[in-house]
Amino acid sequence: MSTRRKAWNGTPPATPKEARRILLSAARVCVERYGAKAGLTHVAQEAGVTRQTVYRYFENTEDLFMSAAALASGGFLENLRQRVLEYDSWPERVIECVVYSIVNLSADPALGAMNPSLLSARYLLELGFVQEEMAFLSEGQERLSSEALDELAELLVRVLLSFLNEPDQSRDEVELRQTLTRWLRPTLESYRAE
Repeated sequence: MSTRRKAWNGTPPATPKEARRILLSAARVCVERYGAKAGLTHVAQEAGVTRQTVYRYFENTEDLFMSAAALASGGFLENLRQRVLEYDSWPERVIECVVYSIVNLSADPALGAMNPSLLSARYLLELGFVQEEMAFLSEGQERLSSEALDELAELLVRVLLSFLNEPDQSRDEVELRQTLTRWLRPTLESYRAE
């Protein structure tokens, strides 16, 4: 006879916010344990709940794992910002942001273990992170209209995802930077606030 586990491993959350925190913590544990194979069932088991309970707090698997990754990405983002601020111009900073992400994202303990199929352009753009980073890198100088910023963010996210989903082992970091500089810099330099 099997012993039935109590919901939430015997410690039910007092608020929906606490429930989300518990589920995000369980997702991080599962990513560490199973890597890209971590799934919603693993998270539900780790948190001591059913899959339906997880769906009560997160719209879908993508929402759950992207939220967990966003919480765990602090170290990556700090290193990214530190690296790109070594460059003087806004175009150089934006290009280095893409290069650094392509080269280092897969090695990040939290972000690299995620299933690449969960990284969708739509979701990343809805987060607004790319737009915020480009504004941060401009150091308060208005470079783009809101519409142009959204368009450029989409282009950069799609470039990033294409390199992450199909890595080019024949090109090293220097060659990658040269290629992206050749094609992105003229576009970035031509943009001014409309």
